[in-house]
Amino acid sequence: MLAIGIDTGGTCTDAVIFDFENKKIVASAKSQTTHSNLEIGIENSLKKLPEDLLKNCSYLALSTTLATNACVENKGGRVLMIFIAAYEKAIKDNYRSYGFDSLDNMYMLNCGDDRLEEPDWDLFKKEIKEKLTGYDSIAIADMNSSRNNGVNEKKAADIIRQTDDLPIVCSYELFQDRNVLQRGASALLNAKLLPVIARFLRAVKGVLKKESLDLPVVIMRSDGSLMSEEYAKEHPVETLLCGPAASVKGGSYLQSAKKAYIVDMGGTTSDIAIVKNSKPVYARKGIRVGGWRTFVKGLYVDTFGLGGDSEVLFHDNDISLGERRVVPLCILANNYDYVVEDLKKLIANHPIGHTRPIYGYLILLKDIDNPANYTESELALCKALKDRPLILEDAAAAVESDVYNLKTARLENEGIIIRAGLTPTDMMSVKGDFNLYDSSASVLATRFLALSTEKDEAIIPELVYEKVVRKLYDNIVRIGLEDKFQKVKRYDYTKEIEILADAFYKMRTSKESVNDVINPRFATDATLVGIGAPIHVFLPRVAEILGTDYTIPKEAGVTNALGALIGDVRATAEVEVKAQYELNTDNGGESAGFIVYAKDKPMFFEKLGEALEFAEEEALNKAVTAAKKRGASVIINKEVEREDKSARVYGSPMYIGTSVMAEVVGKLGDF
Repeated sequence: MLAIGIDTGGTCTDAVIFDFENKKIVASAKSQTTHSNLEIGIENSLKKLPEDLLKNCSYLALSTTLATNACVENKGGRVLMIFIAAYEKAIKDNYRSYGFDSLDNMYMLNCGDDRLEEPDWDLFKKEIKEKLTGYDSIAIADMNSSRNNGVNEKKAADIIRQTDDLPIVCSYELFQDRNVLQRGASALLNAKLLPVIARFLRAVKGVLKKESLDLPVVIMRSDGSLMSEEYAKEHPVETLLCGPAASVKGGSYLQSAKKAYIVDMGGTTSDIAIVKNSKPVYARKGIRVGGWRTFVKGLYVDTFGLGGDSEVLFHDNDISLGERRVVPLCILANNYDYVVEDLKKLIANHPIGHTRPIYGYLILLKDIDNPANYTESELALCKALKDRPLILEDAAAAVESDVYNLKTARLENEGIIIRAGLTPTDMMSVKGDFNLYDSSASVLATRFLALSTEKDEAIIPELVYEKVVRKLYDNIVRIGLEDKFQKVKRYDYTKEIEILADAFYKMRTSKESVNDVINPRFATDATLVGIGAPIHVFLPRVAEILGTDYTIPKEAGVTNALGALIGDVRATAEVEVKAQYELNTDNGGESAGFIVYAKDKPMFFEKLGEALEFAEEEALNKAVTAAKKRGASVIINKEVEREDKSARVYGSPMYIGTSVMAEVVGKLGDF
């Protein structure tokens, strides 16, 4: 059987045809991702694959880093977050640590002092009408949804639908975990990513129709399993780490090391996963992307902003790397002939450089849908960019501003415009490590950077390389320590780790003998497995510093597309059993029965055995239902685990309850 795998990343769109019978890639292709029109990049990659093989493929599997990149860069639609029965002070004190950047986009629906009363629905109907203006979607999270099966969330959604037709995401329909802030963050991200994934899937379907390929489409989830196209449209947050998950699956398939760090460096982000005993490590308590803490279950993948298209920044004489993705100038110049001439004029007009990276450009990606939500200056800027990208000084002049006062943050965050600028990709072009595009624009911008920082132009590419190597090294050290010492994740040891990592890094890279009595040393015997187009330039240096081996598979450039094909359908569900006690001062309490939180209302049982049996049945039913929603045609495996919880009362353990967890594995479709 043959199948197509496509991975759309921040920079490149990769495609492979995989032969399942012989377990090998029979064709592969790579094209530039075209953010203004995703169809172009997808179509370009498909057209490079043999037509006779394409016609014999059974299905198409997708992965993408679009959702990951949107989170890291804080892009996506505008979402109103509604919390029901939550403690307002707790949210105000902790919202930033879960990824929320503001309280302005939140609405608190109270339920009385005991938090279990009915909300004031009449007041909600009145107030919510005034809140909906300017938002693209709604996310709702009730603190007590695990006890009422999301009844309040559903009612709030029904009330909103009577007023507006905005997309609504109820947190309990995604996750049944208790932490309302984390569940709310997950729901908000799902709502924020709705337009991102919808646009991606529309592009894929458009290309398939154009190429007369009538194929079922599946997409990878963050845990390395697959889901149907229909399910993905409603649950885009499940794709949050599907690109990195695909790289882990593909990387694990291509390498045989029992212990490894899989290092996937793309255009926007780098993703690092851990393999132990030949199996990838899972994040059981939910994945974290950038500042967002979610309940999305997935492979353990640590994602941070570092890629071939990371922005090269400078301040005074210091050069650094930002987390924002920009279009490399060598790629922009390949599409627009005037870029090289613009940069020559810039150098002539600013012979000593500038305090800002004014060699950058602004590019219009899409038209504004609702002009009423934007300022006159923002609208004028988009109009000025309609014909072609503009260098920063020209863009500022077009709206009667200057490079110091030009406001672009909101347009960039919402994916309406994007910058072009100097990147590690440009430095690779200057040094000859990347030869796909002419390096003239990269050389000129590097010269301007040298003038601005008073550095030798010849050493700047190597300085940027060093920044990339250092950031990879720092994050591998951090991830290794967090894995080895789990408590590190709970406390802020960032400064201490940085001090030790910095000392060892300097010791390993200075080539000088060190006579100190003791020296810090971070090393690993895990193989570094490199994935992604630019990784071959940087990974050997990182491996040398860490004293370990590295491998870069021949198919490293298209590993994500391969990984998208390797998966099944998995679903989990959890049901809580809680003990009820009657107060007894002699022994702390006497059992009065057991409650199972599974139906719309809690179910009561007198005997624990009956409660556990019912909970197992409910957990399995929920998991099977979820798997079938994701596209499973047949369930091939079922597993149930129990975790008892107890507390010490008067020096003796007392049973509190049991978490019953079910996991099922299914076969996807009829192929």
